[in-house]
Amino acid sequence: MNGFRVITSGVVLGAILLSGCGNSAEPDEAQQEKSPVMNENPDSNTGETQNMEVIKKGVGDVIQSIKGLQSELSAEADPERIQEMGKELSSVWDSIEKQVEDEYPDWYERIEKNLYPLIGESGNPEKDLEKIKRLSEATKEDLQLFLEEVN
Repeated sequence: MNGFRVITSGVVLGAILLSGCGNSAEPDEAQQEKSPVMNENPDSNTGETQNMEVIKKGVGDVIQSIKGLQSELSAEADPERIQEMGKELSSVWDSIEKQVEDEYPDWYERIEKNLYPLIGESGNPEKDLEKIKRLSEATKEDLQLFLEEVN
């Protein structure tokens, strides 16, 4: 169990560190919009490519957080641990949320229809474990479909 906590902490820390990478793409995008000639240059997509890599990594981290939550549910289902994992899941998603919302608004809405209720239910003092299982599976499926589409 301690190894799992170390891995989970590493994933969260990595997501936090990577969240700053996406912020540097905004000035490049604004400059591209002002200068259409720049968009003809194949190198101009470098910021987009980096941004996409950050999103893919972040979504992978969110999926791993959900899998960890699912493991906890099928193991001992410790309410405090479930709540802690819900907070970690929220933190990992927050690191890429704005980028997904900006670049893939339809997917953003689809993912959040299950993700936010999942996070909310994990923090509920009287947890509905079946509901958490349903929401975690639906969220994980949406995230995996999203990754397939953007690849």
